[in-house]
Amino acid sequence: MNRHFRVTVLSPLQAGSGELLTPIDYMVWQNEVRVLDQERIFKLLARSPRLESYLDHLRKAERLEWSQWGGYAQSYSSARIPFASAGLVSIWDKAKTEDLHIPRFAHGGGRRLLPGSALKGAFRTAWLGGAIDPEKARKLWIECAAEGLRWKTLSALDAAAGRTGLDGLAFTDARTPADSFRVYQTRVLVLRTDGKTGPSEWKPGQQFAEMARPGAVFEGRGALPAGVSEAIRVQARRAIGEHAAFAKYAALKPLLEAVEKLREEEARLVGDSCIFPVGWGAGFRSKTLAPDIATPEARMALSGIEGIRNAVVAGLPFPKTRRIALDGGGGAALCGWVKLEWA
Repeated sequence: MNRHFRVTVLSPLQAGSGELLTPIDYMVWQNEVRVLDQERIFKLLARSPRLESYLDHLRKAERLEWSQWGGYAQSYSSARIPFASAGLVSIWDKAKTEDLHIPRFAHGGGRRLLPGSALKGAFRTAWLGGAIDPEKARKLWIECAAEGLRWKTLSALDAAAGRTGLDGLAFTDARTPADSFRVYQTRVLVLRTDGKTGPSEWKPGQQFAEMARPGAVFEGRGALPAGVSEAIRVQARRAIGEHAAFAKYAALKPLLEAVEKLREEEARLVGDSCIFPVGWGAGFRSKTLAPDIATPEARMALSGIEGIRNAVVAGLPFPKTRRIALDGGGGAALCGWVKLEWA
């Protein structure tokens, strides 16, 4: 843990602990989500006749009305999280209640943090995908398809670096200033082949999420084995190429522009710096060791896996869906891309 690292957020990032804000845990006022400090509110109302009324409202209401309980949100908020833009407030107002459960960013000791475990897991996956020799990867895909396996993890590790390439890798939890977070709308974009309504469409439903905004910087300490960053870059170039093909096919200009910014960022990397996807919504590529999912062997193997086969469509980039973060002002981005730099 003798080196200082910086993680710069390149696209909206959500690394949570599983905690959800329900629509009765917060209220919205003037472009902000105000998280209610329920413990303080209960203490305040403990000897008040309004306690029963408040509890009854919590049991029955789908969301709290500002006109009735807004004073508590103003005086007893444990956090205030701005929306990414004012345009999201009207979208939130019209949303269904089931779409208003907001995943919280991970926090501890009263501050939000990027867990070291999340960084390490994403780093390991990205490195393994980039380190596996393409010819060995092709043979692994053939074996997976023939034997109906999801992935030969042990073989993949052996092919990558004898399972010792990342010995010593470590990250502490990383922290950032409190104003680094915004609430974004996220939706799933689906590619189409029939062309009746255009090349892509939004899947029904949405989810709002507390995410670290682009430009936010998390800092911590860690340890990095020598010579591993290039493999991360190889995997990043593959992933960005796949995302660019998706965005081009979808004909979503803001998304294509966001992907091109990632490509430019990758081209500027020097030393041990690298970029890779982390956290919720980061997609298939962030969770698999797959070095090249565009080959016929890979598609053959993937088409045999239940739950994934429907995403393998001839003529379309794989997978045919992406979760997109929307800022309400016309911006669209992939979720969870970060740049890691070491001092």
